[in-house]
Amino acid sequence: MRTAGGTAKGKVPAGAPDSPATGGLAYGKALGRLKADGQAVTRGATETRVYAQASPAVVMVVAKNGFGSGVLIGADGKIVTNLHVVEDATEVGVVFKPAVEGAALSNADVRRARILRRDEVADLALIQVDEVPAGVKPLAIGNSTTVQVGADVHAIGHPTGEAWTYTRGIVSQIRRAYAWSTEDKIPHEATVIQTQTPINPGNSGGPLLDDELNVIGINSFVGEGEGLNFAVSAEDVKSFLARTQDRVSRPAARAVAETCERQVLEEGRTDDPKGKEFLVDDNCDGEADFLLMIPDSKRSPVVVLFDDDGDGKYDTGFYDHGHDGQYDVALYDTDADGEPDMRGDFRKGEDEPYRWEKIKK
Repeated sequence: MRTAGGTAKGKVPAGAPDSPATGGLAYGKALGRLKADGQAVTRGATETRVYAQASPAVVMVVAKNGFGSGVLIGADGKIVTNLHVVEDATEVGVVFKPAVEGAALSNADVRRARILRRDEVADLALIQVDEVPAGVKPLAIGNSTTVQVGADVHAIGHPTGEAWTYTRGIVSQIRRAYAWSTEDKIPHEATVIQTQTPINPGNSGGPLLDDELNVIGINSFVGEGEGLNFAVSAEDVKSFLARTQDRVSRPAARAVAETCERQVLEEGRTDDPKGKEFLVDDNCDGEADFLLMIPDSKRSPVVVLFDDDGDGKYDTGFYDHGHDGQYDVALYDTDADGEPDMRGDFRKGEDEPYRWEKIKK
């Protein structure tokens, strides 16, 4: 879940020193165990029914920058999520909810999904897996124009690594032609549903549901305040699905972003391993976007570390063992406990991992 106001990671960042490695942090400490679902805690019959019937259609989307949520909308494997979850990837990993509540996940649970279409304006993406698990039914896109302020709504996602978490809230307001931007600096605009449904990083791309299990929005970002959460409306989702081409944001705003040049905010030396360390601003906002470490010895990998959820801790790490400007391994901390729980492996010349697997503890 993004905060309204990352940088794309596939190859080693160029420009601000040429490669990467790990500041005063130990290698490999970029992620932690993906937490098992656990039994859902709900307050009544409606909540229990919504979670039980809707949660199998809510997926975890594993991308090169971290993870988010998505919702199955077609029996053929089509899934809607946020564009900022998949970013510029051509493929991502998708994990369906285990048939047994709370069952551990393995690398065999990760399915490859193709990116079919993008909408920069509404921050939406359509992806597709080749096969849907038996018995998993898609959810219908509802009619958000009939949603009323004060109505009960439900969300299911993976906030800070707590997989398949259910939350309940109310609609605070409907905001027409609402404009916002996030860390990607892309200007977005859509009709959004403002809710008090508790959502956090990892909920991005997951469904906002009514009592009848209709998807009335896609949870997308949080505002700068308590209980200010926003979902892109079902009407915008329907418009997105009706188009056959990608939609890009306003050219003037994009042109401003393209004039940005990467800057090194701080640099220094590290002891373990010995090498150079750089804090780099990748989007010209004056704040560090990633930590780049280049060891003196090629026996240690170049590493780039990112704080994707903005909690002040590095949760994604990319490793270049050959010092050749190409990532070899990515490690993801999906539950923000400081230990890696998901690994991605790269083929030479490719910008996204071709394989994901859960790290056993």
